[in-house]
Amino acid sequence: MSRFKFLTESRKTLKLAVPIIIGNVGHTIITLTDNIMVGRLGANSLGAAGFSGSLFYVFLLFGVGLLAPTAALFAQSHSREDHHEGGELLRHAVFAATLVSLILMLFLWFTRPFMAYMGQTAEVVELSKSFSSFLIASLLPSLLYQAYKQFTDGIGKTTIGMYVMIAAILINIIGNYIFIHGLWGMPALGLNGSGLATLLSRSFMALVMMIYIHRHPEFQKYFAHRWRRLIHQGQLKKIFYLGLPNGFTYVFEVGAFSFSSIMMGWLGAAQLAAHQIALNLASISFLVTVGIGAAGTIRVSSEIGLKHPDKARYAGRVAMTLGAVYMLFSAFLVFNARQFLASIYTYDLQVIAFASTYLVVAAAFQFFDGIQAVAIGILRGFQDTTWPSVLALVAYWIIGLPIGYSLCFHLGLAGRGIWWGLFIGLLLIAIFLALRFERLSQRYISKKD
Repeated sequence: MSRFKFLTESRKTLKLAVPIIIGNVGHTIITLTDNIMVGRLGANSLGAAGFSGSLFYVFLLFGVGLLAPTAALFAQSHSREDHHEGGELLRHAVFAATLVSLILMLFLWFTRPFMAYMGQTAEVVELSKSFSSFLIASLLPSLLYQAYKQFTDGIGKTTIGMYVMIAAILINIIGNYIFIHGLWGMPALGLNGSGLATLLSRSFMALVMMIYIHRHPEFQKYFAHRWRRLIHQGQLKKIFYLGLPNGFTYVFEVGAFSFSSIMMGWLGAAQLAAHQIALNLASISFLVTVGIGAAGTIRVSSEIGLKHPDKARYAGRVAMTLGAVYMLFSAFLVFNARQFLASIYTYDLQVIAFASTYLVVAAAFQFFDGIQAVAIGILRGFQDTTWPSVLALVAYWIIGLPIGYSLCFHLGLAGRGIWWGLFIGLLLIAIFLALRFERLSQRYISKKD
């Protein structure tokens, strides 16, 4: 890579990535502020919020993953200046978001009674049932926001979603403060007040995106034709063909880390607490590389739309390099400051000791975590979502987790064994996806030649 060419591509990628990263961090900030404000209500309320949120998040993540590949489709139509196709894609993405939301909402609603059989206390279950109602209702606006955000991201307007997210953070904080404690004449709703604030902030995000995109003169060229037309099976099939495997890729990865928490809980409360600290710190770095991967999706798919597969491959390589370099820096920081970082979360010396041990492994796998996170994004740019899903299933669930279980419970490594199992899973998925990218990009170049 020549220096000038690399810097030019890096600037293009980072210009797209930084607003997406800020938006990703915004989701974490909302969760953090919710936990802080709900935590003051007591252990049962905090436990119910965490329990309900963890169940809901899997379904939300599936929906987000399903819609994520549409950014590549929008980027390709935008690169060709085919505004009619972009408008049609948006119409079908909104329909897909609505349809998937309603299906997931119905499933979540009718499975609420099964919360009582998941090992939680009666108090936590009772609080969770009412609180989860607000989360379930927020699924529709959440996915509608995602549909419009993938559109604005895909055409290179990544700052729009960022600004909407920043405004939503403020609304969520104010809403929590008002509805939890009952200010300005409102009744004190406790935990349900936090749920109501979440619903309102997510509804705000969807409504603002819809009004802005449909009313702003800049986007009127996408709406030259009325939306009151029949749904085209081909367009919808394309969205689901790319989206369903990508949604499962998200679920396989997050599910693997969630199951690692379950296994860690079998070792004791201190190990579980340390595990959650290490996961939280690792996830912060991960959000950055997910943003770079999303920018890689846009860059790669734009070049594919212009029939420049060689430039698409170069853009993908630059994105992976940026993710890897950032993760090397993050690994250095995590390794050298692991005890300090753990002490931010707790004063318990035993928990700090366990967390410091796990963070050594977390630092070791950050490089591979960065590569796989970006690789998933750039493969979306090539409209390849099936193989990443299959490879994620194999790397995490067939290889990584079983090895982690054996190292932990049969070879005496305890919690470290679970983390080394995660390391192996991430190592393999990074290698698999990087090789898949090189092979696929070369195939595109060969077709052009």
